[in-house]
Amino acid sequence: MRRTEAIREIMETISDQLVIATTGMISRELYVVRDRPENFYMCGSMGCALPIGLGLALASRLPVVVLDGDGAALMGLSSLALSRHLKLPNLVHYILDNSTYQSTGGQPTCSSSVDFANVGHHVKVLHVEPGGEKGTPRIPLEPLEMMNRFRNAVMARMAVQTFSSRI
Repeated sequence: MRRTEAIREIMETISDQLVIATTGMISRELYVVRDRPENFYMCGSMGCALPIGLGLALASRLPVVVLDGDGAALMGLSSLALSRHLKLPNLVHYILDNSTYQSTGGQPTCSSSVDFANVGHHVKVLHVEPGGEKGTPRIPLEPLEMMNRFRNAVMARMAVQTFSSRI
C-alpha cells in the first residue's frame, strides 16, 4: 500500500480527533489528503509528533491521533515507552513503516528489529511502500499560521468539552 493511501484510509475514520503528523512527507501528504485546522503538521522536528500528542491527550483528554513514520518512531522510543506507561485511552498512534528515513533521503531504518506495538500503547503499524507521491507540494502555510490555526481548533474543542462536562 502507498503511504498516501494509508493516510487516506486513516483520515476516513477521523471526525473530531486532533491529528499530529510527523515531519516531512507524512505531513505534506496529510495536507493534500485532508487539510483541516485540527491537523498539526510537525515541520522540522523528527521524533516530536508523539510527545506533542501525548501532551495534548494528557492535558486535554481530547481524542488525539498521531501519524508517525518508522524513522521518527525510532528517534522517539522513550516516548513510545511513556505512552505504554500512561496508557491514555484517548491517544492512537499510527506508524507508517516503509523501512526508510524517507524525508532525509531514503536511508534504511532498523524498524524490522523493533516491535513498536509492544513498546507503545494503542500503536497501529501499517507497512507501506517506500517512496512518496511525486509532486507532493510543500505545505503553503507559515509555521506561525499553522500553530495559531491548530491552537484555535484545540481551544474550541476544549471549550466544548468543558461546557459539556458542566451539563
